[in-house]
Amino acid sequence: MGDNDVEMTEPSKGAAATDYGLPDDEIVAEIPIYLTHDLAKNLHLLQYPQRSGSIKPGELLPSVARIKPIHGQIEMDIPLDVQSPMYNKERGLELGAGLSDNNRLLDITTLVSVNIPKNSTYAAGVFQNGELHLTPIEKITQLRPSLKYLDRVAEKELAASKLDIDDEEEEYKEVKAQTVQVTVRSAQAEEALRQQHNSIAFMHQKLEEEPWSKLLYFDVGTEESNAVYSKLFASNREHLTCKDSPDEYLTKIIGSTEANVFQDI
Repeated sequence: MGDNDVEMTEPSKGAAATDYGLPDDEIVAEIPIYLTHDLAKNLHLLQYPQRSGSIKPGELLPSVARIKPIHGQIEMDIPLDVQSPMYNKERGLELGAGLSDNNRLLDITTLVSVNIPKNSTYAAGVFQNGELHLTPIEKITQLRPSLKYLDRVAEKELAASKLDIDDEEEEYKEVKAQTVQVTVRSAQAEEALRQQHNSIAFMHQKLEEEPWSKLLYFDVGTEESNAVYSKLFASNREHLTCKDSPDEYLTKIIGSTEANVFQDI
C-alpha cells in the first residue's frame, strides 16, 4: 500500500464540534480514518435486490460462475433444492427443456449482472482496533435472475407447432445474382452508421458474441477470501496533515456537490 494510503490526523482533544464545521453537539469519539487504494481498481459491489435481509455465508454459493471480461458481465448458477416438498417436479421438467434436451429438471437459477451507474463514490469500510479503513469501490453491479430458459422453452414449442403445419411454399435454394454497386458514403451516411454501431442493439450483439470465461468463486471464510480481505487494511501509519476541511474531505470521498454535507437530517 504505502504511498496510496492516506490518514486524517486526529483532532486535538476537547475540540468543539463547531471547530470542524459540525453541528453544535458533543463529540463522543474520534476515529482515525485510513484511505487505501490497494484494491480500488478491482473491488466491485454485488447487490441482490430481490433478496431481503443479509446473505449468510454459503447461502448463494454458485455451482458455476463465469464472466465476460471485456463487457464485465457476470453469471452465476445457483443450485435449487429439487428434493424440497415445495418443488414442483412436473413443472420443473417442463421448464428444464430450456436448459437441455435430455429431460433435465430446472435445477438451477442463473443470476446475471446488471451494471448500475455510479452517481456518487462508494467505499468499502472495515473497522478494527478503533480505526476505520476505506477502499473506493470501482463498480456497482446488481445480480438478477435470468429468464433466458423461458425463451428457449417458447422457441422449442414454436418449432414443434410448425412441424404440424403443411408448408406448400418451397424455399428458394438458389441465390439470385445481384449487381454490386460501389458507392461513396456521404457525411450523413457515415453519421448514421456510427449511430447504428453505438445503438443498444449493436452493443447487445457484441455482448452476446463475447465468449464466457470461467470465474473462480471463493466464499466468505475461505483462505483466498481472507487473503483479499486483509488488503482492505492500510499498512502505512504515517500521520499526514489533512489540509481540507471535513466538508471538503468528505466531498472528495463521496463526490457530493451539495451544500454542507453535515447538515442535520
